[in-house]
Amino acid sequence: MKFLPLNVVTAALLSVLCYSANSHAQSIEQRLSALEQRLSELEKQLAAKDKKIAALEREQKRTQVVANNAKVSAIEAQQVLFNDTTRPSHRFAAPAKSIRLSDSTTTLQLGGQIWLDAIYNHGEMTNRAGFQTSSIAYDDNTTNDNTLLSAGQSKLSFRSHTPTHYGDMTTRFEFDMFDDQGNADFHLTHLWGELGNWGAGQTFSGFMDINSFPNIIDYWGPTAMVFTRQPQIRYRTEQNASGATWMVTMERSDADLAFPRDIDPATLSFNEQNDWPDATLSYQQRFTDGYIKAALLLRSLGFETSTQEDSVTGWGINVTGNYALDKTHLLKLQFATGEGIARYINDPCCSIYSAITGGSDAGLNSNGDLQAIGISGGFVYLDKQWSERFTSSLGVSYVDVDNLATQHARAFNNSLYSTINLIWNPTMMSRLGVELQYGEVENFAGEQADNLRLQTSFGFKY
Repeated sequence: MKFLPLNVVTAALLSVLCYSANSHAQSIEQRLSALEQRLSELEKQLAAKDKKIAALEREQKRTQVVANNAKVSAIEAQQVLFNDTTRPSHRFAAPAKSIRLSDSTTTLQLGGQIWLDAIYNHGEMTNRAGFQTSSIAYDDNTTNDNTLLSAGQSKLSFRSHTPTHYGDMTTRFEFDMFDDQGNADFHLTHLWGELGNWGAGQTFSGFMDINSFPNIIDYWGPTAMVFTRQPQIRYRTEQNASGATWMVTMERSDADLAFPRDIDPATLSFNEQNDWPDATLSYQQRFTDGYIKAALLLRSLGFETSTQEDSVTGWGINVTGNYALDKTHLLKLQFATGEGIARYINDPCCSIYSAITGGSDAGLNSNGDLQAIGISGGFVYLDKQWSERFTSSLGVSYVDVDNLATQHARAFNNSLYSTINLIWNPTMMSRLGVELQYGEVENFAGEQADNLRLQTSFGFKY
């Protein structure tokens, strides 16, 4: 047998080994190339995802800013039936202008108005700056002049909005310059804060409805208007789907007790008892053309002297609403009734003769027992939009007290309030109006007095 030469065998083995090594090297290079290509594709995919995430974050931030601005606008705006395009001059409101505070999610909103009232009185009205019929004097020559210029309706407000894990936190600090003698002076109106559904501070009573206030230029408002701002704790919940809103408040109690007739108030020595805060419960239902709201009030009234102590329960119901007859006519109304609630109502709360008559919440009856005094009243107003720039408001209000036989002769009994106006809005944020106001008042003894007032007002929002 012949054997191949050793060199031939060696060469063959080397060839096989080299081929195997080359093949293996090529396989590794191909794998590396494939891995590099795959890594490149993954890097591109990650970069694309990063861009999408960044875009989503920017969009989320823009959405949050828009939502925050919308919430701030909602805080500023009161309930209205039409948007600015439809009823611009009726709203007379500055557009929302917010400042984002640095290093914070809080937005701050500043607003207010500069206002001048020019007033002429035909009768003896001691409230010089507001048309308060219970301030009409029964005696001649009570006031010294018939004209007044006042900037008291000017005001300034600060509002804030901060989103939190517990819901939106909002605050409101607001004051106007109203003084019943027409002097511009500091007059605190709102000192209020809310977190989610809860609120605390000083603001409108839960028993009142500010959205029923008619489109007038008089500061005081209708005689029967339930109107008061006071310290309170509030819980409110809204059901957007059904348009319903529930609200419960606990508010400061302050009894305005009537003085017995033929007794000098200087000789009276008694202390009012306000053992419990006033409690309110309200329900509001919105619908396509407006809303209706019902509010209940429950309160405890009492007094004590060195020899006597007594208390009585007061109650009230207030029904208000707005109804759009069409796009140019808006009906506003209120009816309130109850016992021991006079301090919540515009006219009987603040009679100029209260120093000698006391209030109208409760008084001693002929048996010497404390008794809550009954009261009823209401108003109806029609707001008319003549054109984009011109509006009018016409209405009447009446309130009546069921006096006790023991009350002072000049204790407030009833009053009538009526106004008609024409308002021009040169711009959305400016106003010029003229208003004719007439009011009558009658006391328990049957004395009557009236006043006719002409008021022209200039307003500038900011």
